Order: sequence, then structure tokens, then C-alpha cells
Amino acid sequence: MEKIINIRERLEDQRHKLQRKKYEKKIDALRRITRCSSCRFKCAMCGRYLDDTDFDESTETSVYGYPFCESCREEFEDFLTMSGGEQNPKVFWHNKEWKRMWSAWLSYQKAISDFLDSHEFDMLLNELDNQP
Repeated sequence: MEKIINIRERLEDQRHKLQRKKYEKKIDALRRITRCSSCRFKCAMCGRYLDDTDFDESTETSVYGYPFCESCREEFEDFLTMSGGEQNPKVFWHNKEWKRMWSAWLSYQKAISDFLDSHEFDMLLNELDNQP
């Protein structure tokens, strides 16, 4: 009788391993999203890796703390100017859709920041720290 395998335990163990594998994939995706969105070595808007020319003493990381390449920084500054009430665009593509794109990007950045500050994200980090 010692050699009888409890099939229920075995099925439960298999189900648990499969669930853990799915859970790990989701956490890995979340890890990539949160790390990549806050990378200080690439432009927060276009994703281009920044070089030394993007970091000079006259330019802070950026308004709102996002790192930008020179082109995206200029576009963002134009967006802020236009959002402040100026209605004369410097270039023809600064239209309402362009403004909506930058607004959506800002909302996305805020959503990520809010998630990183959430209680549930803290719980996830604690759980990951306590895993063997």
C-alpha cells in the first residue's frame, strides 16, 4: 500500500505549478513595464537611448522628471506652452490630435506612477522579496 500514489495530490501539485508559471509570466511582464517606463537611459517618449548630448548642465532631466531626447523635449515644451493657452503653433503638425497624443502620454505616465505608489504593488514587492 505504500507505493500507491495519491492522484488528487499529484493533480493539485500540477495545477499549482501551472498556476505559478502563469503568475510568474504576468509578474515578469509587469516588471518590464515598470522598469522600462522609468528607465533614465532612454527617452520617456520615443524610447531612444540617450547619449551624452542629451544631458547638459543647462537642461534638467525635464519638467515632470521625465528624461527626454532633445527632439522630444522640444516637442514636450511646445505642448506645455500650447496647453498653457498659446494657440499659435510653431509648426503645422501641432494640431488637436498632437495635443491629444501628448495628453494621453502624460495620463499613461501618471497611471504608471499611481500604480507604482499603490498598496497592491507594495504587497507584490513584499511577496517577491519573501519568496525562496
